[in-house]
Parts: sequence; structure tokens; C-alpha cells
Amino acid sequence: MLSLRATHDVLPTSHLRMVQVLVTAWLFTGQSLLWPGPHPLWSGALAALSTTLCLGVLFSPFTRACSFALAALIGLELATQPTWFAHNRLFVAALLLMVSLSSTRFAALPRLQVALVYAVAAFDKLLEPAWRDGRFFESFIAQLARFGLMWAPGGTVGAPNPLAVWLESVGHRPAWMLLGLSVIALELFLAACFLGSLRFGAWLNVAFHVGVYALTGSTMGQFFFAGAAASLLLLEAHELPGARLTVLATIALAGPWTHRYAPVVIFLTLLLLRARSALTGPK
Repeated sequence: MLSLRATHDVLPTSHLRMVQVLVTAWLFTGQSLLWPGPHPLWSGALAALSTTLCLGVLFSPFTRACSFALAALIGLELATQPTWFAHNRLFVAALLLMVSLSSTRFAALPRLQVALVYAVAAFDKLLEPAWRDGRFFESFIAQLARFGLMWAPGGTVGAPNPLAVWLESVGHRPAWMLLGLSVIALELFLAACFLGSLRFGAWLNVAFHVGVYALTGSTMGQFFFAGAAASLLLLEAHELPGARLTVLATIALAGPWTHRYAPVVIFLTLLLLRARSALTGPK
């Protein structure tokens, strides 16, 4: 069964739920099978090891050890195989590593990692003139409108992207400049949310990643799953979904059967349920 009792004794529930999302997405997007190497046997051995470690996170009491080993495996390949390097894989490895190193005294390590990523991303954009004056979004939306959807599980690369086409038709430079500055401000605010453990940031963070997915039709590798899963770090234990629901929801979004608007529908449903619960109060 998922989440054996021994696992709860060594990891906070929020950490446990996050790594369950990470490894489930890693499995169902095929990342566990895509390992470079000088020989097919070597790649096959890495795929088998990666899959075993993912299953260890989900079905064994050794979540911390399996998370550390998977982080080390990903990190080793990123360091030795430049063609396989991707920041989204590095983000997954960093989150797994922070969870494996966390303790009762240092439970904030994964949150601090996420805060660092958002802060660096925001300052990097802030130093780029194209982000501040709107040229980045003007060019990016135009390319999305011409090229179509980017890669995502269940998606078709290059399929028409009506949202990008519409935005290109109505957009203008001041709007793109405002959008670029808004993204920078949002990333700085999210960094503060994770640094200060502000629960409101969980919903805002998910909305951010859902919006990027809806616009581009892409999960940006593992960024969508890792970024959205990080929101769980800001929630209290009683607010977190159960292990089975967490895994099933991730499978629904990470498999070839998913749709680009599925995250939007799920997010809006959860938001409505949350609002209804807040209005009605405890019974």
C-alpha cells in the first residue's frame, strides 16, 4: 500500500506527497526510461534502477533513502551527459535531495529550495531588458501562434494554439511589458511565500503553472509537475490529499491520455470546492 506507517515517522506529510507527485510524473511521462549511455545495456540498467527507486518511494518505507538515490542518479547523469542536461530535471533532483536531507529541525529545506529557484528566476528576468520592455512576450506569443502547441503528455506538437493566436491579435507592446513585469513580480512574491510558508501561495503557485500549461500546451518537461507539487509544501497536514488521490491525479495529468485544459478544469474545481467550504464553514 502507498505511504506505509514507517514513512510517516521520518517525513512530514507535505514532503511525502510532493515526492509522490515527482516520481509518479517521472514514471508516467517516460523520464524513468529515457537515460543516455554508451550502450543500450547501460541505458537499460539505468532505466531499471530509476524505475525501482520510483517504486521504492511509492511503495516502501524507505522514501527518504530512495529519494536520495534517485536525486543522486539524476544529478550524476546531468553532470556527465551534457546532451541530457535540462533545468527541469535539475529542479526535480534538487527537490528530491532537499526532502531526503530534511529533518525535524530542517524541515524547511524543500521550501527554501523552491524559494531560491523563484528568486533567481525573477532576478534573471529583471536583468533582461527584453522582459522589462515587453519584447520577450511579444516574440514568444508570436512564435507560439505560428508554431502551435509545444510538447506535453497526450499533446500533439505543432497543433493549432488558438489561445496564442488570439493573444497575438489583441496584444500590443504596453500589454506585453505589463505581462513581463507581472511575471517578475509574481515570481518574487512566490519566493516570499515559500520563504515565509504563506499558505495562500499554494493556490497562486498552482495557478501560475496551470496558466503556463494552458498557454503553451506544454509541461516544460517536468517543470509543471515539480512546480505544482511544490505547492503542497505550503499546506497543513489536514489540507493535503491522500496518497492514492495524489498519485491518481498525477497519473491523470502525466499520461498520454491527458489534455492541455485538464489542469485548468481540475484547478477551477478545487478552487470552487475550497471557496464553498470556506463559505459554509464547519458543520
